[in-house]
Amino acid sequence: MALRRIYDAIFFFFISLLLLFPSPSVSDSATQFCSAERGYGDESCRDPSSSSSSTRILIKGGTVVNAHHQQLADVYVEDGIIVAVQPNIKVGDEVTVLDATGKFVMPGGIDPHTHLAMEFMGTETIDDFFSGQAAALAGGTTMHIDFVIPVNGNLVAGFESYENKSRNACMDYGFHMAITKWDDGVSKDMEIMVKEKGINSFKFFLAYKGSLMVTDDLLLEGLKRCKSLGALAMVHAENGDAVFEGQKRMIELGITGPEGHALSRPPVLEGEATSRAIRLARFVNTPLYVVHVMSVDAMDEIAKARKAGQKVIGEPVVSGLILDDHWLWDPDFTIASKYVMSPPIRPVGHGKALQDALSTGILQLVGTDHCTFNSTQKALGLDDFRKIPNGVNGLEERMHLTWDTMVGSGQISATDFVRITSTECAKIFNIYPRKGAILPGSDADIIILNPNSSYEITSKSHHSRSDTNVYEGRRGQGKVEVTIAGGRIVWENDELKVVPGSGKYVEMPPFSYLFDGIEKSDANYLSSLRAPVKRVSTEPHRNGKYKNSTFRQKIYPGSGDKEEKQEIKPMTTVSLRKQNTRLPPEVNRVLYVRNLPFNITSEEMYDIFGKYGAIRQIRIGCNKDTKGTAFVVYEDIYDAKQAVDHLSGFNVANRYLIVLYYQHAKMSKKFDQKKNEEEVAKLQEKYGVSTKDK
Repeated sequence: MALRRIYDAIFFFFISLLLLFPSPSVSDSATQFCSAERGYGDESCRDPSSSSSSTRILIKGGTVVNAHHQQLADVYVEDGIIVAVQPNIKVGDEVTVLDATGKFVMPGGIDPHTHLAMEFMGTETIDDFFSGQAAALAGGTTMHIDFVIPVNGNLVAGFESYENKSRNACMDYGFHMAITKWDDGVSKDMEIMVKEKGINSFKFFLAYKGSLMVTDDLLLEGLKRCKSLGALAMVHAENGDAVFEGQKRMIELGITGPEGHALSRPPVLEGEATSRAIRLARFVNTPLYVVHVMSVDAMDEIAKARKAGQKVIGEPVVSGLILDDHWLWDPDFTIASKYVMSPPIRPVGHGKALQDALSTGILQLVGTDHCTFNSTQKALGLDDFRKIPNGVNGLEERMHLTWDTMVGSGQISATDFVRITSTECAKIFNIYPRKGAILPGSDADIIILNPNSSYEITSKSHHSRSDTNVYEGRRGQGKVEVTIAGGRIVWENDELKVVPGSGKYVEMPPFSYLFDGIEKSDANYLSSLRAPVKRVSTEPHRNGKYKNSTFRQKIYPGSGDKEEKQEIKPMTTVSLRKQNTRLPPEVNRVLYVRNLPFNITSEEMYDIFGKYGAIRQIRIGCNKDTKGTAFVVYEDIYDAKQAVDHLSGFNVANRYLIVLYYQHAKMSKKFDQKKNEEEVAKLQEKYGVSTKDK
């Protein structure tokens, strides 16, 4: 009996504890955040396992949509990984079953462009990593990539700062890195970021003069460094110098409100900077990613570059796709200022053009540039639009608005939707198929979208900390009803179940598919260069004769037995004909070429020798005795002379050509390797090339 009383006492003691300290896995009904009454990121709810009742989930009867196809199938998830995707999956007990009949089962969204906990324009964004990510999960985005801002230009210090800021993350995330200055230290730190920290992209601001903006010479150095590391170069494309002048002009005209922001940064400045960045990237031959494409001007430059075969990625943001700039002229400053972002939201017409470009593949993926400030922070620029913190919301709204605007209107399919909101981002940043796909082995980041369900966006119901929303009152069709992140159900029945600390940092390796073929195109460029002109200096020696800057050329007079040497400038075939220059007797239309790469093709030979005139025939040696040699027959004897003059010593794949006239090529039946090496050495010495360079 005494034991029974002791047992009852212990039992009631534990019941009392449970009543006093309820489980943090249950979301507060008013705020829908774990421990939100005690503030975001409270230590009392840091156990990631509490955000899900099961690690085994079966999604039944839905239409599984990937970027390349869709099918009716079930999806089975275990321990955060997709295990199976097939019809009629049967599993045992203790599995959470979700009915997706009549709904789409898709990869969770990946937002390529966010700014959480960012210090900017004298303040800090209102959404930190927990609140911003919680909002994202409620809207069907399960990963985002944020921009690290260096600390006083120091990349390592910036990374460490953002590591600390992201400690309370509740979903997976990655990092881009901004470059704001250039020196040897930055160059070395970029390598550390790529090889040790999992960052494979670097952003260069061409705007924000006096703070983040970089000059063209810095951009050029950065592009070269990105290429060498296999990292993707990104640009915020606005002409910062011209924007600065435009801002001064607006203030001088007395235009100090939010409308001055748009007037000082017209589309032409975005187009100019986009064009400039694209051309510099083409010069370096490295891929380029243009963030937040907001105007037709910028989109046209991207379209032209892609048509020409250049690897340029264009990222519109959802605000640029569906909003126009009339809001900036609203008489209520609180309303007008919340639409201030850079580049600005554009006039009517630009958004529809960007939608068309997205649907036809000119632009590749949709971001948000989520960078939120509340109305009090926006009021910092009440008397001067230049002081309004730039940024709008979008993390929670992106998936819904993109579906309604693009799929609901018939502009794209459901598979296209997956591509532009998830898969393309995963491929560009080299994390596919871990992310961006519903495939066995992929991370269990999944959404269930009901195309027949409706939604309304309001600042009162959204999950961002901002007290305003640029999409206020907008209604649409196609709602995310379930979000699964890392194998945990975090959004269901309009209830958010997330805990800080459950998100993971995703390292992104370098050399994504965008770098495929870069080395080959570099080689093609080098082989396409015209042979250098061999010039003779006109600067006289002290002895009165002309100084020879490269080598001595011979001119052969029309008569006389003795050969007279005289310095001349190289002549073209046309000029030789015009002067009726008599050629030396050994000149022949048939050339004998030695020291060729063994694998050289006829097409490559035509590319090299065809620059000097029409070729009748090329025959390349193909057996063991003649490999590395060829005959080249020109139509015109003058063209043959030009080829000999310009191509002797020409470097092809680190082999230096020997080009001779046929009748003076003392050939044996068998190739004399030793003699060939001796002649190559002489050529190398003649043209200033060491044998170590070979």
